[in-house]
Amino acid sequence: MSTPIYTSPFTGTVVTPTDVSYSALPLTANTPLFWPSVVNQALGEAVATRIIDVTPNAISYSISANTTTTFTIASQNLTNVFVNGVTINFNGSSTVYTVVSSTLTSGNTVVTFTSALGSGVSVTTVSFALEIALPQGNQGTVGADILFRNLGSISFVVTDYTGANSVTIASGISKYFYLQDNTTTAGTWGNVTFGAGTSAADAASLAGAGLTTVNGQLATTQNVVDVSVAPTVTDTSRAITYNWLGGVGNINLPSVSTLSMGWYIAFRNSSTGALTFTPPSPQKINGQTTITTNPGDSGFIFYDASVGAYITVGWVTPNNVVFTAATYDVDSVAGNTLNLSANAPIIQTYVAQTGTRNTTLAVTLPAITQFYILNNSTNQSGYSITFQNSGSSQTPIVLNNGQIFTVLSDGEFLYVLNSSSSSTFKAINGTAAGPSYAFLNDNSTGMYLAGTGILGLSANGQELIDINGSNLSAPIVTINAQLNAQLISGGSF
Repeated sequence: MSTPIYTSPFTGTVVTPTDVSYSALPLTANTPLFWPSVVNQALGEAVATRIIDVTPNAISYSISANTTTTFTIASQNLTNVFVNGVTINFNGSSTVYTVVSSTLTSGNTVVTFTSALGSGVSVTTVSFALEIALPQGNQGTVGADILFRNLGSISFVVTDYTGANSVTIASGISKYFYLQDNTTTAGTWGNVTFGAGTSAADAASLAGAGLTTVNGQLATTQNVVDVSVAPTVTDTSRAITYNWLGGVGNINLPSVSTLSMGWYIAFRNSSTGALTFTPPSPQKINGQTTITTNPGDSGFIFYDASVGAYITVGWVTPNNVVFTAATYDVDSVAGNTLNLSANAPIIQTYVAQTGTRNTTLAVTLPAITQFYILNNSTNQSGYSITFQNSGSSQTPIVLNNGQIFTVLSDGEFLYVLNSSSSSTFKAINGTAAGPSYAFLNDNSTGMYLAGTGILGLSANGQELIDINGSNLSAPIVTINAQLNAQLISGGSF
């Protein structure tokens, strides 16, 4: 429950509870602060006084040149900072160290480094910035304030009660913190740098991956990195946008156990090949072992800490293309237009059943991005079939008899990708019950291939005439029905 806010009836300002005015804090480990009303100093808890002189005395550790050195950082959960394989510079040094392993045991962080020091350098010393956590926000009153003065030679970090919203206080700097909102455990704290004349330096000290400063305020930013060779993605890759230029490729994602909360990267596939993202097994991305992005795809990849997996945001999973087809009898279309803007199949075949049409048929297609195969099989040369997108100013494309067009629509214009014409049609062999050449209203009557060199004619699913030319020296025509000769006097055979 939040502490009530009391307002003076005389001045209208917030009345703060009785507090302790000053304390000195030798900082040798990460230290949380507690309000004077709840602190238990018998347990070693540090009280949040209004002025705190801090002397950070972080323990230093020595690393030998070109060796592997292991050391323990007492009472610090810094495993997210020390990611395996990452190189780290300490305190602005030009010396680079590579993390071999980082584990948390009984509240202590055990880190193993290898160093890459210059020739003749034997030992170097590193130290780590310790943290002070501000007291619980919802136990304080709005307007409560703390002034920190760094009397030491190294920096320390101030966070809210939950460990977030960190602010670094460098040696010799004083920062004034005040509670703006006490409705949450963390609270909302404002801060001002004393002696700097502006708080712009605060924003700069907070700016990290994905953040920058604009006019003294924090602002989001994107670090775009063009890559043609798969990069090594780690926790320090947070907020990087990878612009892929390398054709077909694969980028391995790091183990989620090495990532800090809220981690994300962005990507764009600007190449001509597929780009795959693969997390380490058994971890998943979008519930899959991998995702594959096509040229032109882009999006974000987030670490979802609640399920220990990756998800994408803004990337559209490619859909499987479903081909639809329809045959249109131009002779049965009333008038000279056919409007397919409500539903246009991908494969369209146009036939002429009776041959009664003698004028061009204008077909209207929907104003969408689509792929079409258009086939004019009317066997009529006296007119054509034209196509145009709904609302387009483009001159309609003309499909003459016997032509087949492969067409791409961008929603406004139609582009003929390929055109062909054919005077022959090859069908499957068929059967008497299902002849290859049949009719829309009678599928069991027509012509089929009864065998090699044998043409069969069937009606109502039964073979009636068998034309056998397999032996050209003795062709045989077999009629499996009564033959009526209308012009021969007398009769039937």
